[in-house]
Amino acid sequence: MRWRPLLLLALLSACARPDTAPPEIGLVEPLGGAVAPGGELVVRGYAFDPSGVLGVWANGQQLLPEGERGRQLVQFRFRLQAPASGRVELLLEAEDGVGNRGRKRVPLVLDAEPPRILVERLEREGNLYRVYGRVEDNVLVDRVVVQVGNRFTPLSLPKEPTVAFLAEVPAGAVIIAVDAAGNRASRRIP
Repeated sequence: MRWRPLLLLALLSACARPDTAPPEIGLVEPLGGAVAPGGELVVRGYAFDPSGVLGVWANGQQLLPEGERGRQLVQFRFRLQAPASGRVELLLEAEDGVGNRGRKRVPLVLDAEPPRILVERLEREGNLYRVYGRVEDNVLVDRVVVQVGNRFTPLSLPKEPTVAFLAEVPAGAVIIAVDAAGNRASRRIP
């Protein structure tokens, strides 16, 4: 009778599955895959694996310090020198405690062009202007904001290459558009 628990333990350990899945790699920043050209770009992300993450590499360079290795969830951050324009591919790799290796290719578009604010119709009603328009960008419009004096009011719009907007603003208000790379455009009303 004393051997039954040992037999049960041996059978259960035989059912354990080996770890064959590579670590998961995620990117936190840059969000849209579009970055302003020139200068340095900050890249932030994480790697996760139940067996522990032994290493994370970006384009072949180790990112994890010794004290972080072996944890299930690790965060990384590094700077990348961005060329003047075009597309760049970043290769992220992570290895877990049993030797499984995961890879993630991250294409980045270097965007030097600011978004375009197009006013399609302008209606005046008393002291207010009703502005109908759209914002276009070659990559992605991140946000559109209305500035009245020192007050900034974001418009609730989707993040797409072209977004339509409607805003009721006083004379002298400014429509500000920002793309995924941080390039800005503004237009004063009227």
